[in-house]
Amino acid sequence: MELDDAMLTVEVKNSRPVDLIDLTSSLAAFAEAFKDFANEKTGDPLPDNMRLYVKEIRSGSIIADLIALNDQAEWLLKHAEVFGAFAANLNDIANFFLGKPNDLQEAPTAKQAKQISHIIDPIAKDHGSQMNVIVSSGGVVNINNVTINSTEANAIQNKVANYIAPKLPAQMGMADQLLVLEQVKNNPSSKSGDRGIIETISTKAVKLQFVSEEVKRKILEIKENPLQCVFLVDVDVRSIEGKPMLYRIVEVKDTIERD
Repeated sequence: MELDDAMLTVEVKNSRPVDLIDLTSSLAAFAEAFKDFANEKTGDPLPDNMRLYVKEIRSGSIIADLIALNDQAEWLLKHAEVFGAFAANLNDIANFFLGKPNDLQEAPTAKQAKQISHIIDPIAKDHGSQMNVIVSSGGVVNINNVTINSTEANAIQNKVANYIAPKLPAQMGMADQLLVLEQVKNNPSSKSGDRGIIETISTKAVKLQFVSEEVKRKILEIKENPLQCVFLVDVDVRSIEGKPMLYRIVEVKDTIERD
């Protein structure tokens, strides 16, 4: 195996104990992201030839010193160069989701988005914590280092969740959806002020429009309080940039009173 003195250090400066599952998932995602990067950028014809291994776990914060090993490395970039490029790419992906300048040639893939979300999970759950990724070779620290604090980690995870969420088409009909009202005007002819939630589409309340006054009466004229009921509806969903902006209620099929 080919080994040099380059090292990739992952430091979690935690303020409270870190869940072991979160930590191992973070390091596993880190290793997977590095393997994918090395496969793409080193030109190695052997799949997964360059992989990360733990050299040492140190105390203080949680500090993992990682090294790369590969079987045939004569034609490969030096490990320090691969580490530096990987750290820079990881930083660019983080900056992409933070809305900061970055040098990415194309948007991250869904896999890369999920990887960075898992990598930063331990600090996203620990307010006041920080993750540092440090590249060194021969005891000299590389300038391509990554620092992400807990506030940034939460922001990244929120952006990733939206980024990988299925995007709705501009218009889509859906049958047999459960609708919960947030507010409704007590007038069948009212064209505004009605809002409701269909959780299979979005957890946020969206403006409602009824295809006819007759359809709206099926909600308003029930004996129970409409705000305390769930309605089985056929709906026409109108979206902008993949986000629902209007639920056009085509039919109200059933009413379920909530406990």
